[in-house]
Amino acid sequence: MKLHFLTHQKMTESREFDKSEYTKVPLKEINKSHILQKIHSFGWVYNRRNAGQAGCFINMFAQYKILKCLYPHKIDADNLTRWTSMDFYGTVKENFTKDGAEVEFHIDHYDVRKIAPSFPVNKDTQAFSLLENGHLALRTPERIFFLKARSYMLRCFREFFYEREFTEITPPTLVQTQVEGGSTLFKLDYFGKKAFLTQSSQLYLETVVPVAMKAYCMVYSYRAEKSNTTRHLTEYTHVEAELADICFDDLLSVIEDMVYTVVTGFYEKMREDILELCPDYEFFEFKRPFKRISYKDAIKYFNDAGYKKDNGLEFVLGDDIPDAAEVFLVKSYADNTPLFLTNFETAAKPFYMKTTDDPKYTESADLLFPNIGEILGGSMRKEEYQELIDGFEREGIDSKPYYWYTDMARFGPCTHGGFGLGFERLLVGLMRWKNVAKGCLYPRFVTRCHP
Repeated sequence: MKLHFLTHQKMTESREFDKSEYTKVPLKEINKSHILQKIHSFGWVYNRRNAGQAGCFINMFAQYKILKCLYPHKIDADNLTRWTSMDFYGTVKENFTKDGAEVEFHIDHYDVRKIAPSFPVNKDTQAFSLLENGHLALRTPERIFFLKARSYMLRCFREFFYEREFTEITPPTLVQTQVEGGSTLFKLDYFGKKAFLTQSSQLYLETVVPVAMKAYCMVYSYRAEKSNTTRHLTEYTHVEAELADICFDDLLSVIEDMVYTVVTGFYEKMREDILELCPDYEFFEFKRPFKRISYKDAIKYFNDAGYKKDNGLEFVLGDDIPDAAEVFLVKSYADNTPLFLTNFETAAKPFYMKTTDDPKYTESADLLFPNIGEILGGSMRKEEYQELIDGFEREGIDSKPYYWYTDMARFGPCTHGGFGLGFERLLVGLMRWKNVAKGCLYPRFVTRCHP
């Protein structure tokens, strides 16, 4: 495809400008090793300002890096607007000012691809407009950071699992069975048959365990909850894993190791970027081992502390613990470090969760995170065939479509357990952002399914 270049008027006369002397180098790679070299690069105008007789300072941007440039002539604002894309040619020089730039690029010539119109997004843009213009909001400092941070945190998870010899799988997201309550299923027509968008890949992970022993996936899950809160999404990245031949304590140890490793690795790599975006950011210092409290003891703790439900009544066994109460528990009981809330009541949990010696409670746990509450749920799984069938009956679910799952309890059952972590919740919790939507590229929630 032929590109039609627009060239600054001072340069249109220089049609004989010789570009053959300039070596093409990606903007990201330009550094002190290129000083005095003639370079050709490409980028977008991040901002610009005329500087009197010195000419015009232009900050060029590409691949998360800003390159300080100097052009020896003034440039009319309409001829070089923000996010205009262009090729530029010049010489890399030392930077003698104290602005932090590694080098200063002196532009000899530039070719504008197309002058961009006035950019509609800035630091004062309202939240709704930022969502409507999400494709352009990605060019704001916070969203630029988000892209880099999300990508690196995904890498941290994969490296954790790879180093511990987990097998990564890519399970289907179009399913005909459920894992959690049926009220949270997105239903769809699958060539005349009823199907759903998956709530979790857990059951498929469990089928891999007899071969791999340890398996994980990081794919989307979907929940049709009409929860219009700052921590709920209808589509989210679900980090899930299953392990064979473990006990409940082993499961919690793996979860703790994973969260600690990912968070510390993320902080180590992203520290400078975080401080550039948020100079006053306070890094979490997690204490290990993570504290634990059972559901039963948590109910007692709320009442002993005088912490009431929204209706002013005391908590009682059987109550769901809402997110605000989870945040209180993390802050008050665990000194604002991650906390395992364990052993939920069997009646409130899905058919697959293994019970403790007291069948009223399950070998289950949620991991609660400072300022956000639950980010992970996990449990040991039932391994006896009849126990699974009884669980299906208790919840009014026909077990026949789950034959491929119940076969795991017939052909070589083993003790096994696993967990699922909401990736966006962890990222948002770490960054202390106020809304889980900030952890997504294009968030999906009750009132939004675009762009």
